[in-house]
Amino acid sequence: MTLGEALEPLYRGYLRRLDEMVARLPAGEALTEQTSRGDDGRLVLAPDGLPLRFDVADARDGHTYEVHGAKADEPLGGEIRMAGLFVRLLPGNWEELPVVCAFEREPAPDEVEALAEVIRAFTVLAWHGGFPAPQVVPGRWTGRAHGGRVELRGNELWAVLDLGTSPPSALEALCGALAGYARERAPLVEVRIGGGAQSR
Repeated sequence: MTLGEALEPLYRGYLRRLDEMVARLPAGEALTEQTSRGDDGRLVLAPDGLPLRFDVADARDGHTYEVHGAKADEPLGGEIRMAGLFVRLLPGNWEELPVVCAFEREPAPDEVEALAEVIRAFTVLAWHGGFPAPQVVPGRWTGRAHGGRVELRGNELWAVLDLGTSPPSALEALCGALAGYARERAPLVEVRIGGGAQSR
């Protein structure tokens, strides 16, 4: 089983929640995965520096809705090895998915920054649709990420990603890059995907 296949239930759970939100609005009144613009027409930036992309909005009044799962979705597997990297999978929600990189030792500041840059670059690429999702409904969902944040917690670099409608295969690309980082820069004990965004 591939990482993408194992994470498919989390992705499908999010798409289901999006479709349920759209169904609550009158036909033709749902705006999906649009970027937000201010009164001056400029893109509104989220705290992560990327333009703010919302899940669903009501075209009649512009009210936006963000989808959040009430319970975590279960992956199909618990662990996978990718290019020598141990990846542990936990239940989680696609729209607020932790990707936690555990260093083998206390990392140097430049090692932390280099790893954070890998994750930020992935997020920017996914935000721009770098990992197309052919199975999403054309014209409704874009196959793009919505954003993410990165922070160091002890010897772990936490990325909490809102993957939007980016497909599970996008995380295969990220884990491939993380495996390359672990070989070249600083060893990682594991990468955990899922769990609670506030867990420590």
